[in-house]
Amino acid sequence: MATYLKEDLIKMIKKAKLRITEHRLAVLLFLSKVKQPVTVYELVEALRKKNNIDQATVYRNLETLHDAKLIRRLDFNHGHAHYELETGRASHNLVCSNCEVMEKVEGVVVEDIVKKILRKSKRFKSTAINSLEIHGFCKNCA
Repeated sequence: MATYLKEDLIKMIKKAKLRITEHRLAVLLFLSKVKQPVTVYELVEALRKKNNIDQATVYRNLETLHDAKLIRRLDFNHGHAHYELETGRASHNLVCSNCEVMEKVEGVVVEDIVKKILRKSKRFKSTAINSLEIHGFCKNCA
């Protein structure tokens, strides 16, 4: 997992041609420090008191940052999205279908497998391989 300084995140915001705001920076700083994708609820709870940020502001900033491709929105098919910082590197997630615990895996190349899958398709062409989700059961739920 890469470490991002506040200055790095400010550069990312500037490069995306967004206005640098205290709340936008707080969201990115939090996402840069966590090891797993997080929910809006987790973000709001972490930022509410320290940064005086409410749920609506978190949602607005997540949408803006996602549209600017600074964060990834992940859907693990359990009713709510998760968010992580966009690092430009592929990251994959193992997701427990029972308790929803996640394990992030980085450094694994899956492009060859994805290319084989896409060759079998007559209707799809890949534009990016950012993440792969594998659903199953963690050791506690197996």
